[in-house]
Amino acid sequence: MISLVFESEQLGKSVTLGPAPFFRITGNFISPGADAGVAAKFSNHFWEMRGQKHFTQYACHDRAVIHFEDAIENASEAFGPFDKIVVADGVVYTNGKLFARFTEETQLWHCFSTDTYWLSMVIASSPSR
Repeated sequence: MISLVFESEQLGKSVTLGPAPFFRITGNFISPGADAGVAAKFSNHFWEMRGQKHFTQYACHDRAVIHFEDAIENASEAFGPFDKIVVADGVVYTNGKLFARFTEETQLWHCFSTDTYWLSMVIASSPSR
């Protein structure tokens, strides 16, 4: 199980979403686990979760993997595991390195290592060793 920590430098606070086995990020929405509703949404340059606004980034501090999915849930290869994933302003950093970017104009994730574009990014709990 993993959690996402939403952080606001402006407000000096953080709120945790989870734990869940995975989080699917599609467009401006984050859903935890299978068949879960929208738990966080992005609007006017800020994430809103549980009625609280102004979160500028979210991070996963649990060991996790990332894969991407298209509209019919065909999946990319899994990347990772990573010890830290940070998403700020649509840019994904894994263990401090640039990994992917959400392109607002197309509503697609661009995975830099494969130069491919995907509808959803999935951050999931890393399989046991």
